[in-house]
Amino acid sequence: MELLDIRQLRAFQELARHESFTEAASHLHLTQSAVSHSIKALESHLQVSLFERMGKQVRLTAEGDALLPHADAIVQRMEKALNDVITVNKPGHGRLRIGASVTISQYVLPPILRELRECFPNYEYAVSTENNKNLVGMLEKGQLDIVVALESAVPPRLCFDPVFSDQIEMALSPVHPLAGADRITYEDIVDEDFIIFDRESETYRLIDDIFADRKDRFQPSLQVGSMAAIKEMAKIGLGIGLLAPWVAREEIKAGTLIFKPLPLREANRTWGIYSDSRHGKVLVENVFSGICRSVFANLQLQTCSVTAAA
Repeated sequence: MELLDIRQLRAFQELARHESFTEAASHLHLTQSAVSHSIKALESHLQVSLFERMGKQVRLTAEGDALLPHADAIVQRMEKALNDVITVNKPGHGRLRIGASVTISQYVLPPILRELRECFPNYEYAVSTENNKNLVGMLEKGQLDIVVALESAVPPRLCFDPVFSDQIEMALSPVHPLAGADRITYEDIVDEDFIIFDRESETYRLIDDIFADRKDRFQPSLQVGSMAAIKEMAKIGLGIGLLAPWVAREEIKAGTLIFKPLPLREANRTWGIYSDSRHGKVLVENVFSGICRSVFANLQLQTCSVTAAA
């Protein structure tokens, strides 16, 4: 069956409301003939009678009663669609679809969104939290406008703007035997239990690559889906957590976690903003990038401060 005509539905809606062709035509700014033609065409399309004619007045039939709530819903959705399209085109209005890794969504995005909403209060914001691979795929398909995640190999048309660098280190409970060591070697950790973010993450790939040349390949004892869980498990001595110090500033300050560098080589990461070169950046995206840099820089300063104090 062909889709219903929105103009016919509007005529049906007004005629059902006013029960008069004259009044329905007046509200629609049409002639009575045009309204009558629309109703006849709709009835012909549905092959039912929607109204009982009683002189100048009309009443809904059972079929008309069944159609009316659907007509109201369809017209309402169409009006909203039109208003949304018009609103988005107004200066200062629009939408921004942000993709972010789990860590960014938890520790970085909230202050960024707070400042962004102050700058663009009439924008609609949507956040998708996924791993790097999925976020890049969504950006490539046009499902996201901007992505904050770790640097990784991506299609050439996607741009990566580096914003912040960090290192994965070993987070230990203060009572762990290695917590007070001045220098930790590979032999010291070869039999240790490690706690790390899930196997699909860029961080896991980085750590696995660092251990790749060793006979004893990297085998984490626990893989979890949040940095908060890694911190809590490391604090109670379930293993050595592998994470960046900036996500554990409170724990460092409180002395509940001690951070030590990995003994093989530095596990350096680069965070940044992905965008699609096929689409020019709009003002809100440029402001987002600026706020993002500021928030990351502040995190770095706070981390250095608590680390030095510890």
